[in-house]
Amino acid sequence: MSLKTIFSVGLFSALFLLNTTLAQAVVTPTFSSCLNPQGDIKVSYSSGTHGVVGNTAEYTGSDTVYILSSDTHIQCFCSENGEGIQTNWWKISSLSDTDIQVLKNQGWFFVPNGALWGLDSSSYLAQNSDYACRGAIGGTGGTGGSVLGISTDVLGLATTGNSMTIFILFIVGGISTVLGFRFRNSARKLSR
Repeated sequence: MSLKTIFSVGLFSALFLLNTTLAQAVVTPTFSSCLNPQGDIKVSYSSGTHGVVGNTAEYTGSDTVYILSSDTHIQCFCSENGEGIQTNWWKISSLSDTDIQVLKNQGWFFVPNGALWGLDSSSYLAQNSDYACRGAIGGTGGTGGSVLGISTDVLGLATTGNSMTIFILFIVGGISTVLGFRFRNSARKLSR
């Protein structure tokens, strides 16, 4: 294989790989389930009409908001017929617009001002999931009765893309090694 061919293939590979976007996954906090809610109760209504972020419908039933941390809350809504909606609320103070868009693509809703939902006047991301709660008004999650249901929690994701960097460095290292041997051999031939 000629020096030009090796150089061309190596340069093309390096430029192609450097031009690709490395994926960055956003690590989300862990939320407890409305089936077994954790944290302190921020507010609780045993009955009434309530809203759910991302949906314009009105819901009738009980609603309880739990404080998990200074940045995370869960809202546990339980309708009169036992259909529950869990909303995970995450106060986002340092996420980039790109990270927010990644999470919106995964089903999160961006809420620019949490004060409209009874939270701090900061930006939040919220995500809904369904669960089965007991059918009586006043029942949310695992409090006060047997509960059947499923909740989907978002697991934290690790940063990806490191293998691409290692691959690029491997290719550049291999090309540099081959070129170094070629130039050394060319220099020896010229000095003779």
